[in-house]
Amino acid sequence: MNGPRLAFWSVFTLAGLWMQSFMPGVDFLAPGLILSLQEEKPRTTVILGLIWLLLQEGSGSLAFGTVVLWYGVLTALFFFGHWLFEAKNFLFMIILGACLGVLHFGLMNVMTQLQDWRVPPGRVLLEAVVQAVVFPVQWGLAYIIYNHLPHNGQDV
Repeated sequence: MNGPRLAFWSVFTLAGLWMQSFMPGVDFLAPGLILSLQEEKPRTTVILGLIWLLLQEGSGSLAFGTVVLWYGVLTALFFFGHWLFEAKNFLFMIILGACLGVLHFGLMNVMTQLQDWRVPPGRVLLEAVVQAVVFPVQWGLAYIIYNHLPHNGQDV
């Protein structure tokens, strides 16, 4: 990974964590995972995924494994959808965002019940809708920025 790419992923991670402090329950790092999968650089994807997984699991209050399920299903949805759509198609990102909204609603309901927490269903539904809307927009912005970074042939 070259300097501009490393700077991009560092700023992306910091900005995503900062945005999550304003909108709890919405994952602003998920579009980065998809962007990294689209670039077909497995080593970079694994490193970023592990960093984000540890950050999300460590800062969250749900039981361990929620983020593992979240990113695991997201990755599976990407590979399944990749067979049906072009990987960088904006319509595919909208569908993926809608799937993430449904996943968020279901996963939060299951995990909060397992921990015996009472969370208003309206709040979880609002977070799911925001996740579904924010995901394709953030992916689009990240995609445009990432693809306009300077190249120097040192990508791994």
